[in-house]
This record gives sequence, C-alpha cells and structure tokens, in this order.
Amino acid sequence: MTEEPTQQASDATPSKAVPEKKKRAPGVPRAYPRRTLEDALRIPTAIKEKNGGQPYAPHQVAKAVGLGMSSNFYYLSAASRDFGLTDGTRDTNEISLTDLGKKAVYPGSPDERLEALRTAFFRIELFKRVVEHYGGSKLPEAEFRNNTLITTFGVDESVVDEFVDLFEKNCRFLGIGTDYAAAGAAGPAGATGAPKTNGTPVVTLPSPLKDSAPVCFVAMPFVERDDSHPIGFFDEVLSAVFQPAIEAAGFKLKTAKRQGSDVIQSTIVTELLASDIVLVDLTEHNPNVLFELGIRIAADRPIALVRAKGTGAIFDVDNLLRVQEYNPNLWKSTLEADVASISAHIKAAWDNRDSGQSFLKILRGAGGAGS
Repeated sequence: MTEEPTQQASDATPSKAVPEKKKRAPGVPRAYPRRTLEDALRIPTAIKEKNGGQPYAPHQVAKAVGLGMSSNFYYLSAASRDFGLTDGTRDTNEISLTDLGKKAVYPGSPDERLEALRTAFFRIELFKRVVEHYGGSKLPEAEFRNNTLITTFGVDESVVDEFVDLFEKNCRFLGIGTDYAAAGAAGPAGATGAPKTNGTPVVTLPSPLKDSAPVCFVAMPFVERDDSHPIGFFDEVLSAVFQPAIEAAGFKLKTAKRQGSDVIQSTIVTELLASDIVLVDLTEHNPNVLFELGIRIAADRPIALVRAKGTGAIFDVDNLLRVQEYNPNLWKSTLEADVASISAHIKAAWDNRDSGQSFLKILRGAGGAGS
C-alpha cells in the first residue's frame, strides 16, 4: 500500500513519537496509509488553496503544507494517494486532485464532505474489514485484538500498535462509533456520533471537571512544519501532556480544532481574551502561536509558556518570563514528570495572576512611567 520513500535510506520519522524499544524497522509491508485521513487532507487542501485546484509540482505542495521534500512529506502524499484524494506523490512529476478529492475539498454541503471522507476511509480494504468485523470502532482488549489483527487480517506483529493508533484516530475523525454498519464503500448506515463539519473553530475537550471550572485555552501549532517532529506530534502532546496537566491544575481545556485552515478566526481571538488562563506552546516558533501570544500579552491576563526541549530561545520572552519545557520523546517514563511539572507551572501562573509581574507590566515598567 505505502512503499518506502525512494530518496531516504531509512524510516527516520515514525508517525508517532514512541520509546526506542517500540520503533519499527523499515520495510515492513503495510496494507494501510501511514498517516491519518485528517493529516492526508492537508495535501488536497493545499492544492485547492494554493493552486486553485490545479495539478501542482510536489515541491510546491511540500512548501504549501510546511514540509520539505522529506520522508514526512512522502508518507503524507502517499496517504493522500492511497485514500483516493490525489494522484501522485513526492516522487512524481505532479500531484493532482481526484474526483473524490474534489468532493472532499469543494463540497456542496457538510454531509457531502463527510460522505466523501468516509468513502476515502473505506477505500482502504483493511480499515473496512476491521469495522465490519467488530461492527464499529471499538476494539477488544489488546491480547485478543492483536491476535485477531495478526491471524485474521494479516497485520504484521511489529506494526499492530501503529495500525490500532491510526484506525482509532480515523474513526474518531469520521464519527465512526461503536455501533456502525458499513454499507458499501461509504458505509453511511448505522453511523453514530458523526462530527459536525462546520461551526465554531474552538472545541472544549471532554473533562471530568464541572462546567463551572475555570478555562485554560491552549495556543499551540496545528501541524508540524519541519522534520524536527513527526506528523501527529502535536496531537500527541495535546492528549498525553497538556490535557492531563491542565485537568490536574483544575481547569477545563479549550483549543482550536485540529483541522481546516490556519486562519486565526474571531472566535479564537475571543477565547484568547476571555479564557481564565492561556497555555502557549512555543515549539517550532509557529508564527500563528506567536501572534496569539501577542494578543494575550496585550490583554495582560495570565499566561503559562511551555516548549519542547530543543526549541530555541526567544530572547525577549526567555529573559522576562519562565518557560517550562517537556520531553519531546513522549516516553511513558517521562510523561508523568512532564505532566506534573506543567500542571504546577499552570497553577503557579494562576496563583500569581495578581501579585506577579506580567510581561506587559514588565515592559511598561522598563519604559518608564510615562510610556
């Protein structure tokens, strides 16, 4: 399904940051795309927005999605091809939209878009068979699930965890719940919990906290813009690090949707100004995130700054405000410590909201009383 890149010596950028012992050897055959459908949509969306839907040279598509001609881009373009959204990959002369890809990025209605995306998902025979076998997205406990995936569906034992991760993410994205009858390619019958494809660009993540709990809005990158982090990295940081840290600090988490345009919409600006505290991830020095940080600084309201270890310092910020770092490997052995330290960092920023010197107060003070 997705052959290895011809221009890379090894699979140096796995789809998910995992401990060394779980990294997979290159060359294992896979009957499924190595990137999610949501990620793969970046390719047809870039062709639509940057070239009017016309065929586009691979290096131009790579630039449009914020990647170089790397293995990351190869797997992304191969996933878009395998889902039937585009023709061509990094290693062809051009990449063009298919009819299905046009329906996905030029839909006449939200329902039409959802139907196109589900058709794309069920084009992958292995995904379709697993949904039909289990009657939906809910898989059994790991021991029995793995045995079935290996013996019945032929998934290589070394990539079972990778397959399960991709399968579950795709199902969540498409609203394929635990009771789903896949009828035909698109499988519309019996669908439950289908996501809305329009509406507010801000989402509140499910939380055990009461509705009256204070809100922490997370400003962080939507996508990985270079090869320093694998595709899907920031989604993992949000779910494995930020969400448990924010909830442990006593806040509900709000953030922007992990799909669609990078445009900072008015609803996001409203959340930046109104939320009780904003957690800002400076990793990769994403320009949108820095713009959002500027909005929050101007509001002179509580901010907690974080970044992945290895991220370069921002002189004006680092010299005036504390930035808490987390381990980008996202190893199980480091997550517990990182969640605890970021949770404490958020609490400290909140507790010092009145007594502490904010970035804006420091700047005003440095400029004199009349500034």
